[in-house]
Formats: sequence, structure tokens, C-alpha cells
Amino acid sequence: MCESTVYDTKGIKLMDDVIHMKIYGDRIEMVDILNQGMTVEGQIVELDLEKHSIFVEVDEKGLVK
Repeated sequence: MCESTVYDTKGIKLMDDVIHMKIYGDRIEMVDILNQGMTVEGQIVELDLEKHSIFVEVDEKGLVK
């Protein structure tokens, strides 16, 4: 499987089983295997493809929805 888990830079899990991400400037839209969505304000700072982990530095606005 190719799902990833998204964490903030403090190690707090934001979303499991992410299969799709779109980047719009500082806005990151994520969708999981159940087609559930989440949007955060921030920047991707690390991808660990071996561990299926993505790390996002979340802006002050944080979680959008």
C-alpha cells in the first residue's frame, strides 16, 4: 500500500492513510483512503518515503478544516 501518515513538526499526527495531497501556496489539502479530507495551512518540511511519513510545519492558522 502507498498510504502515508501526516504529522506536524512536533510529532502530532494530523491524518492517517493519506493517499492524495494538493499544495496551494501555504494551503495543503489531504485526502485519505476513505475519501475524508483535511486542509492545513503550512509547509511540507520532510518526506520519509521508507516510513510512509510526511511532516508539515503548521502555520499560526493551523487546521483549516
